[in-house]
Amino acid sequence: MAQELLSMRVDMQRQLRSISPTQLRTYDTCPLQYRMRYVDRVPTTDSPASLVGQAVHAALERNFLEKRHSGYDLDLDEAAEVYDDVWDARLPPGAACGTLADELDEAYASGQSVLELYLTEVAPRVIPHLIEHRFRFDIPGVQVQLVGTVDLIDRNGVVIDHKTSWRAYPESYPDQDLQLQCYAIGYGVFRAGSRIRPGSLPAPFFIPQVRVDVLVREDPPFVQQLHGTYGREDLEQFAARATEIVVGIEASQFDPFWQAPNRAEDPGVCRRCPYGQVCPASLVRDELLEDGGQD
Repeated sequence: MAQELLSMRVDMQRQLRSISPTQLRTYDTCPLQYRMRYVDRVPTTDSPASLVGQAVHAALERNFLEKRHSGYDLDLDEAAEVYDDVWDARLPPGAACGTLADELDEAYASGQSVLELYLTEVAPRVIPHLIEHRFRFDIPGVQVQLVGTVDLIDRNGVVIDHKTSWRAYPESYPDQDLQLQCYAIGYGVFRAGSRIRPGSLPAPFFIPQVRVDVLVREDPPFVQQLHGTYGREDLEQFAARATEIVVGIEASQFDPFWQAPNRAEDPGVCRRCPYGQVCPASLVRDELLEDGGQD
């Protein structure tokens, strides 16, 4: 009886009522990664790259919240304090020992440098309109809503997303990333208001331009800006892929990404995965174990 109840509970969890842009993107990257994160809830420890991303994101969020009211960016000391608070709160146990300590020190310094660069050279030109803007909209064809939060929308209505990375992103990133498309559609729904029919996406002229600011932690650091726009064909492709993902989740289709049709066995996907060391289908598990799990 207990096993039957557990099975029923798991099945109920997969009957989605809503899904986030992160969930959508995770499944699109690798269905097995989705299962480990959202179904099996396998615990993970923040990597140095993840720590940098969270700390920089928190500092930029505070900056633009303050700037919306005061008209001024934070000074560098205030931003560094936010960065440090998040870093210290998320630092994994035992991080001060061994090779991980050196990697964390390098990551911490590179995150500080690129944050200072962004606040000095890019943030002064950004006039914030909405920060951490919540949205929800219906995915056409399924009884599931997409619910999420946009980092930043500027005075011109451009959706701005922030990323940190060791290297520049491909120029095609805005055209391919489901999460960024969610942000654009989410704000488009807000702009269109009651002019959207239930179960439909907004017309293309409501969809804003998007910009990805990639804070690249090379030496020296730099900021890469990628711009994108979405038309009717992009919206149709998004709706089709989002529907496929919802159907796959509800049907418990959680095969590793490289078993899907037309997907290559790309080891880079597994290297970036937080479950690379424990995933039975990882393409680089032995490599990560020898490396101590370093990114």
